[in-house]
Formats: sequence, C-alpha cells, structure tokens
Amino acid sequence: MKPASRSPSRRVPQAESGFTLMEMIVVVAVIGILVLITVPSFLGMLNRFKLTGTTREVAALMQAARLESIKMSRTAQVNYDATSNTFFSFVDLDGDGTFSDGDKLLAGRVIIPRKVDFWGPGDGGPLGANAIEGWDDAPVHGGPIYSSDGSVDRAGAFRFRDASGNFLEVRVEVPATGRIVLRKWFEADSAFFLNGESGHKWTWK
Repeated sequence: MKPASRSPSRRVPQAESGFTLMEMIVVVAVIGILVLITVPSFLGMLNRFKLTGTTREVAALMQAARLESIKMSRTAQVNYDATSNTFFSFVDLDGDGTFSDGDKLLAGRVIIPRKVDFWGPGDGGPLGANAIEGWDDAPVHGGPIYSSDGSVDRAGAFRFRDASGNFLEVRVEVPATGRIVLRKWFEADSAFFLNGESGHKWTWK
C-alpha cells in the first residue's frame, strides 16, 4: 500500500506592519491641530519672559547705580542710548549732569531685545513721550539721578512693551529710599498696578 500523501501545510496570513495612508493623514492632522493650539501660546509666553526679563535687568542696573553712588559719594545716573537701544549707568565725577570722558561708566548694560520696545501706553510707537515718566520727556536722555545718600532726585519710570501689547514699567516709587517696583498697565483703568494691587492680578495678552 502506498503511504497516504500529506496535504501541503497552510500558512497563516500575518498582519501587515506599518501605517495605512488614512492613519498617516489622521496623525498629521492631529499634529497640525496641536501646533496651531500651542504655538501662539508659546510665542506669547516667550514675549512675556522677554518683557519681564528686560524690566528686571533695568531695575538691577538702577540698583547698581544707587549702590555705586553711595560707595563713591558722588551722583550717579541711568540713561538710555537710542543709537544702541541700550540702558547704561555712570558716576558723574565731573558733576556736569551728563555722561562725558571724565565720568566712570559702570559695568553692565541692558540691551533691549527684539520683540520688546521702549514704549509707553498712549504713544503711537516706541521712544514716545510716555516711554519715560517723571524724569525727562525726551527718552534719548532721561533717567534717575542718585545722590550719595541713596535717594533719587524724583519719582519716575521707564516703560516697555512686548509684541503682544503688554506694558510694564520700572518705577522708582519712593525717592527718599530709591525703592523700585515693577507695575503692569491695565487698559480698562488707564493705569499701572503692582501684581495684586487693588485686586488687579496680572494677566497677559
């Protein structure tokens, strides 16, 4: 007798690996939606960090000028240079009220970064009359003048705007002590406030 012939073994079909075209389209669509949602939020956050960082650097520059004025028993100033878009400080050794060759330029400058402008509310653009309040109506010159006892000649503020339209100011609030505060502009009240002052919690555009 002939041995019974074996039928050929059947192969079990395996699932194909990889993505189908439809799955790829869905994934790309989801990524696109996430980008549209997160990118504006990220850019707004970046603008806010630049604005707050700039104001804090200018405040630190002002504090440094005050300390140097006390240390050297001479007046010191913080000014803005429109040519380089930079804030700088110096000790007025020759007493002429302006920066000159005989004065001591202090270390550390604050360069205004891109997407941040020296700009006050109500102005049509940067370097307007409201960019400086209290010290000088001309932003190319003005700034606080510190006496050897640490006081400032008068209260005033430097103001800045980010690309989203938020305004912050660095203000010398108490001339006798040179106390510096950061305040944010509230359009509805047409005024600057500390964070939480009179119920004004800072929010951002």
